Amino acid sequence: MCARHGVDILGFVVDYPHPVPWNIDAALAGDLLPLARPRQTCIVVGGPREQTYDLALRLTPDYVQLHDRESLEDTAWLVDRLGRHGIKVIKTLFPGPDLVREGQEFCATGVHALLLDPRSPENARHGAPADLELFQALQQAVPCPVMLAGGIRAENVADLIRRTHPGMIDLMTGVEVKPGEKDEAKVVALLEGVRSASQ
Repeated sequence: MCARHGVDILGFVVDYPHPVPWNIDAALAGDLLPLARPRQTCIVVGGPREQTYDLALRLTPDYVQLHDRESLEDTAWLVDRLGRHGIKVIKTLFPGPDLVREGQEFCATGVHALLLDPRSPENARHGAPADLELFQALQQAVPCPVMLAGGIRAENVADLIRRTHPGMIDLMTGVEVKPGEKDEAKVVALLEGVRSASQ
């Protein structure tokens, strides 16, 4: 449904180490990712780097979004090894006093993009609005694209895009009827908002 309405990248939370309602196992992901193509795909993961590497090689997504508290060393290791297979890495960061420095250091590892998530891995079940000042501070401090996440809905997406000019936006709860279930009408309305922002 999301692909039919023009979503650019379809994301799947796979074998995530924290309890979230979107999590699926690798076997189901293996069945779903081919159905999403030719749209690009992304797996959202956390955990040991070797496990992430093996999962990515098994599923061959276009992107791997590291969404836990991965170290600089592990991120650089994954960027290097997954890059040899044409798989790009997106690194999620969480608000904190050292956000800008962390963003600069993670960008230096060669990640494709950063994602600023107002939620932490421990409270990922609960939606939270984006902190636009923090987002813009990070965006101005790093050379790689920064993805906007948090509280994005059809009603505010055009305004958020015009105000922040994000590299990409990350959607989840803002297009759901309940956790884990996307609502087609919300998806359509949000994508109309995205298109209106570029007019």
